[in-house]
Amino acid sequence: MIKKIKQDLKKNMLLKVASFNSLSIFVRLISGFVLSKAVAYFLLPQGMALTGNLRSFLLSCQGISVSAAQNGVVKYTAENKNDDLALKKIISTSFFLVTVFTVVVSLVLIFFSNYFSVLVFGINDYGYAIKILAYILPLFTLNTFILSIINGLGKYKRVIAINTIGYIVNVVIVVLLLYFYNLEGAIIAIITVPSILLFITLFWVKDIKSIFSSISISNVSKTYFSGLSSFVIMAIFTALTIPIVHVIVKNYIIENIGLKEAGYWEAMIKISQYYLVFVMSLFSLYLLPKLSENQTDEGFKSLIGQFYKTILPMVVLGFVVIYVFRYWIVRITLTQEFLPTQELFFWQLVGDFFKIVSFAIAYQMQAKKMLFWYLFGELFYVTAIYFFSIYFIDRFEIKGAVIGHAISYFFYFMLMLFVFRKSLLTKINV
Repeated sequence: MIKKIKQDLKKNMLLKVASFNSLSIFVRLISGFVLSKAVAYFLLPQGMALTGNLRSFLLSCQGISVSAAQNGVVKYTAENKNDDLALKKIISTSFFLVTVFTVVVSLVLIFFSNYFSVLVFGINDYGYAIKILAYILPLFTLNTFILSIINGLGKYKRVIAINTIGYIVNVVIVVLLLYFYNLEGAIIAIITVPSILLFITLFWVKDIKSIFSSISISNVSKTYFSGLSSFVIMAIFTALTIPIVHVIVKNYIIENIGLKEAGYWEAMIKISQYYLVFVMSLFSLYLLPKLSENQTDEGFKSLIGQFYKTILPMVVLGFVVIYVFRYWIVRITLTQEFLPTQELFFWQLVGDFFKIVSFAIAYQMQAKKMLFWYLFGELFYVTAIYFFSIYFIDRFEIKGAVIGHAISYFFYFMLMLFVFRKSLLTKINV
């Protein structure tokens, strides 16, 4: 039996990545538990709601600045990893694109720091924190740029190892600053830690010299500039819609129900992120590079079928366990003040299930640069999540936010089936 499992593991690349990734996920879950506990203890639901707004805003800023350095770089690097000249063009082109967007975002943050402070926190007292973000954002961008190239080259073990160390560093810094400086400490930690991780990458990645030696104005390619532009548009659109809508819905909860209730919703989102991290990491580490390399409908169908067959049974079992033990999950990861959060689990889990099955298909849009359908899908989702959330919040209060989450992802999944109906619905190997 053990011998057969070993043989299956050797043959199944997805299982290889998932197996190696499990240690990283375990570390992230432990660090996430410590962070959630610390934030819940020191900041209570009200503080968790505010730090959640900051994280959403941070995602927007980071998403725009690294728009040319994530999925596009992974795709083109995976497709051309054996072509040195093409790799140099990809690296140079993406580097200069990333530099331009990062400079623009940083300047906007500096000049409008007080405005963004009011948008995120409701007051302009934290303009200085927005300026700190502007100054250190280039470090985060460079780190993402390097890791995207490494990931595209198929060196997923290095990416996972760096991320694992990053989780440990993150929890240490956040907890220390929380303990000594409370909310202000948490704000500074959330802003700075993602950029500090660059120094871990520089120490860990052996390919740094070859990556930077490839960067040259002469290697900038119009072909790859055009190709990466589609991914830039995708990334910026997502960065300017989903996190912002998240902030708008949370502010609606704060204004119409209360800051504490917004904290419960943010706590549910954090718990969801922790139990989803294993599956979501497989999308970028495994599925996107494989979809990028594949050139046929049959190959796409096979990849999705293999992903569903391998991952979904574990997801369903895990979700059942999470729901059954939701009371203890809240008590252990948070504090007694967050017990109302357990009422949100059912609909959150339903929505997360449809999120997983739809994202597995949706990554084909990025792998094949299906710009129209990607933008349409994102617009469809953010419109659905906004209107469904507001509608159900008015009727079921805080539970309405997770009902809106579930229904929105169900319809998004239906949209993905429609878009890829010719490839998937004819004969899907699940």
